[in-house]
Amino acid sequence: MKKKILYFMPDCPTEGKAGNITRCIQMLEFLNDSSEHNEVDFLSISDWGTWTPTSTKTFHDLYPNVNLILTNRKIDKKKHPIKSIFFYKIPNFLPKLLRGITIDISNPFLNKKVTKILNAKKYDKIIISYASWSSLVDGLAYKSYLILDSHDFITAQSRNKINRIGKLFQSEVKAMRKFDEIWTFSVEERYIFEQFTDSKIVHIPVSFPQQPMAPLKQYYKYDVVYVASNNPHNVNSIHWFLEEVLPHLKNNINIHVIGKVGKEIKKEYPNVTIHGMVDDLQEFYDNARMTICPMLSGTGVKIKVLESLSNNLPVVTNTRGVDGLSQKNDNGCLVTDDAKEFAEYIELLLKNDEFYNRLKHKSHEFIKNNHSLEKEIVFFKNKFS
Repeated sequence: MKKKILYFMPDCPTEGKAGNITRCIQMLEFLNDSSEHNEVDFLSISDWGTWTPTSTKTFHDLYPNVNLILTNRKIDKKKHPIKSIFFYKIPNFLPKLLRGITIDISNPFLNKKVTKILNAKKYDKIIISYASWSSLVDGLAYKSYLILDSHDFITAQSRNKINRIGKLFQSEVKAMRKFDEIWTFSVEERYIFEQFTDSKIVHIPVSFPQQPMAPLKQYYKYDVVYVASNNPHNVNSIHWFLEEVLPHLKNNINIHVIGKVGKEIKKEYPNVTIHGMVDDLQEFYDNARMTICPMLSGTGVKIKVLESLSNNLPVVTNTRGVDGLSQKNDNGCLVTDDAKEFAEYIELLLKNDEFYNRLKHKSHEFIKNNHSLEKEIVFFKNKFS
């Protein structure tokens, strides 16, 4: 008999290039291929991400063996103003008032709908993305094996809100303790979760198909590539790079910015090209000399750092850029929090072929030893087959 699995992720996996989407796609690809053993439902929120008729069709085309369930988290107040007040706003407001500070971002209206879905199907395993959506399982009327795919240590995102941290952390620990098993990408977060929960903590390094090593090129189409979404950490960091690092770089060094973070660059800079969202990110990786990941704050593993390394591309980054990695040195990254040294590292990788080649090989070995796609496939086969 096939096992029934529900996988919840609020975002649309067929839109965007963010790290959480990369992880979601890997999960869906495996679950789609496991249809011999599993009956898989993917639950997402239609009015949270970028679900459209086109993205929905793309999902069905990519994952034909995964049943898509979309539900809304709020009532459209323009179409149903009275219903919105009595069945969404009031029931949503009162519990929040009573709970106080919490990481939970769900609401009673959504929880009630999800509870109906979960109890009707009686899933053997339920995977919830992010502790902030843990209340979705509160109404479960049977015993299911609950897995939290944590993605991030949520409390750390509010590190500057001193008066809130204690209650947020308490809320997150309470949320995590609902689960039988917690997955984390980060070695630092694994330690925290082990200290404050009795759940089984599993460190699953994000894995990538590794590109073969290629000989050094005489010419690279892209000197420096930066790929990022427009979350607050990335926005703050790219402005630091443009204002503090860029003035130290020679004018003939070209910086190529890819992703939604480009929308946040409001003025022109010499030799900075903003590409926005691109259809073929691999084309940039295949033709880049190196990548950068300016990162002054943030939590968890930086997926784009690992993605670059899996393409055998050295990365210049800050201390926060190697958070969560099991190996902080000899991994293909050059790490500094000094703007001038950041620029010097870029220029060193561009002009010194011998040094550059050594770092390329370190990138390759690091991914092979720590983020092998084959190891991840073995883990998921053992978990879901």
